[in-house]
Amino acid sequence: MKRLILMRHAEAGWHINIDDHERPLSTSGTRDAKKIGLWLKEKKYIPDEVISSTSTRTRETFNGLLLECVPTFEKSLYLADANHMKSMLQKLLSNTVILLGHNPGISELAYELIQNDEKYAHLLDFPAASTLVIDFNVAQWSNIKSDSAKFVDFITPKQL
Repeated sequence: MKRLILMRHAEAGWHINIDDHERPLSTSGTRDAKKIGLWLKEKKYIPDEVISSTSTRTRETFNGLLLECVPTFEKSLYLADANHMKSMLQKLLSNTVILLGHNPGISELAYELIQNDEKYAHLLDFPAASTLVIDFNVAQWSNIKSDSAKFVDFITPKQL
């Protein structure tokens, strides 16, 4: 079994004259990242591996989670689409992975991996710092397919 924890970065601030890639988290984004980190630990959704976009806001989100693992920051995940994220996942070896990225790619990947069922349509919204936990009944990430994930959990910072 493989477990994917799909997470959108926490809320970023809007700053004049700062490149989008360099935008830091807002005060509430920093607080929300910590909330999600506590939730992950409480639920025992602990990753073996974290892969993340290189943006400032995804780095700061990871730091706020306070997880005891070393992340891999991938430039190609910055604003990546669902197909690119899925192909990156298919190369992994760990059992439980956090993929930390941006919308619209994160929400599109979530919806693609879970059965395209109307009850999951709300995942297309995927607010900042939202976190989805899904399982795959496969031995290797290379075997994951669209519509093959089993929904485990979903949380937004407002629910905490």
